[in-house]
Amino acid sequence: MTCNLGVDVGGTFTDVIVFNENTHELTVDKVLSTPANPSDGVLAGVEEATRKAGMSVADLDLFFHGTTVVTNMLLEETGARVGLITTAGHENVLHLARAWTPGPLYGWIGMEKPDPLADLVDTRGISGTISAPDGEVTEPLNEDEIREAVHELQAAGIESLTVALLNSYLNSSHEERVREIIEEEAPELPVSISAEIVPEYGEYERTLTTAINDYARPQVINYLDELETSLETADSTATMNVVRSDGGLMSSGAAKNRPVELALSGPSGGVVGAATIAEKKGVPDVLTVDMGGTSTDVSLVEDGKPETSRKTKVGYREFKSRSVDVNTVGAGGGSVARVQLNGSLQVGPESSGADPGPACYGHGGEAPTVTDANVVLGRIPPIVQLGGKMNLDREAARTAIGTIADERGSSIEAAAQAIIDIVNENMHGALRVVSVERGYDPRDFGLVAFGGAGPMHANALSNVMDAYPLVIPPGPGVMSAFGFLTSDVQNEFSETYLETDLDVDGSDVHAEMMALRNEATDWLHSEGIDQSNHSFEYYADCRYFRQDIQMSIPVNIDNLRGMGMDEIKEDFEARHDKRFGFSLDAPLEMATLRVIGKGTLKGVTIEEHDVADADPRPAKVGTNAVYFDGDDHETPIYDRTDLQAGNEIVGPAIVIDDDATVVIQPDHTAVIDRYANIEINRGDVA
Repeated sequence: MTCNLGVDVGGTFTDVIVFNENTHELTVDKVLSTPANPSDGVLAGVEEATRKAGMSVADLDLFFHGTTVVTNMLLEETGARVGLITTAGHENVLHLARAWTPGPLYGWIGMEKPDPLADLVDTRGISGTISAPDGEVTEPLNEDEIREAVHELQAAGIESLTVALLNSYLNSSHEERVREIIEEEAPELPVSISAEIVPEYGEYERTLTTAINDYARPQVINYLDELETSLETADSTATMNVVRSDGGLMSSGAAKNRPVELALSGPSGGVVGAATIAEKKGVPDVLTVDMGGTSTDVSLVEDGKPETSRKTKVGYREFKSRSVDVNTVGAGGGSVARVQLNGSLQVGPESSGADPGPACYGHGGEAPTVTDANVVLGRIPPIVQLGGKMNLDREAARTAIGTIADERGSSIEAAAQAIIDIVNENMHGALRVVSVERGYDPRDFGLVAFGGAGPMHANALSNVMDAYPLVIPPGPGVMSAFGFLTSDVQNEFSETYLETDLDVDGSDVHAEMMALRNEATDWLHSEGIDQSNHSFEYYADCRYFRQDIQMSIPVNIDNLRGMGMDEIKEDFEARHDKRFGFSLDAPLEMATLRVIGKGTLKGVTIEEHDVADADPRPAKVGTNAVYFDGDDHETPIYDRTDLQAGNEIVGPAIVIDDDATVVIQPDHTAVIDRYANIEINRGDVA
């Protein structure tokens, strides 16, 4: 008996999902995260989930892991001390950065610019230049100078070293030689060269991205080594794959070399899983809402594919790394509510976290949170145990929300409803960013909601955006972990091109794409992926000539030689017009060409169930007074594990499960589809 396992480390909970390859059964579990040492929570969750599934850790075949180690490191600035070797005269590259300040108006007043990840005292400029645009060596390296710089930096106490030389994206020979010298002089020092991390123009972004890679490397190496050792001690021989920011996978060895690719590791998994489920249902265009304990991540999926971005932003730092295009707001179950001096109510971004957590957890928390508000309103019924094992302190929740009610001069229920309304509006604003503000009409999309708190709030969001159907997948509280099981091994290979459609034809672009494809093929082989499981996607980052607004355009490689550049230009202009409302009579410039190499791993199978009758009463476990529209409604409660495909539920209703609670509002109807999703639509007909 073998099984595959996905684990997602969140700010409050560590989520685990086990897939039995023989029976196709899914088992989910949640344990409290251990921020001081995340691997402790991971191992505890793995052991508990496999035991719950009737297996042992030794039965694991594939292990899929999403981690927030890099995200937290960047936000909390707890990474390694990084040294930087760059071209002489460009030592201030990270300090010059880009001219940017946060909005809204006067947002710069409160901005505290973060310090560069490589301090000037740990930066050395070296001789040796490469010219642009031909990439010729115009000044050779001074190797004695490089050796001296390495010795100085090592003696100063750096923990990793970045090499980012001017124009290295055109010719990497100098950076490669510098790395060889570093490995000779300081073989134990982790070192990254920018020509491998970001082989593209833009020296600041290239240097920053490579520095972030080295900022994270020592800690990521230690974390993954420790986790692998713990799993081996528990008799696991599973192959570990780590989830990338773009929703793909890479081996733990590759993750240790390129941790910058893990900056949005966790959120990407949920979007990939939601896209897989929605496409299976025949709803390929959806918005996704992942509401956890600390924050909410929203994204857009079009034609079954998550939107991706070439820019990843964590805190104030924006760097070049492919990631699922996720918009995050500080709205979670643990978000704290407070009354401002002007009497207005604010919810988040401060969170109670896992320790002490919301007041209802009974761990000493006293601040009123979104979870406490849901408890007060009856949307988390008394029979619910958090994670299937934690009893909630309902009186503590009422006491916490009572502080808001007293300050506002309202009933406790009205105060709780106000908290819910505000956090819903915060999420609504985030959804508008990824849809309306990018030229999409939410009414053309469904909504997939997951996360521990998402299914409680999704119906209200779907209603205000008119985005239907609303889909609540099975195991919504561990959807990110489920998404890991649906991911493919993948990596991106790119090169700066800077050619217009007037200067090159389809054959020229085809030849460059094939060269990148060969690089992707070699990498997939290095990851142990059989040739029969290889697939490739092709993109061109395009812009109007002499403009800087780029859009990534998918390229049909088979049409390049026949249709030339016409198909790419037509697609770009249509997308530009949709996004910005205009197009120009100007040449098309391809700034960067990209190939994504994918290797298929069959981590999970989505089962189809026989459809039963519409009567859900066998799954009914009681009723509870739930507050809707300013009044209490006696509301039926259903156990999700007993619901069958074909069952129809007329709202208002509550559906409970170990990992999440689903709220079905009045004037809505839910049906259990043949894939065990809860599909909710407005009206009294399923």
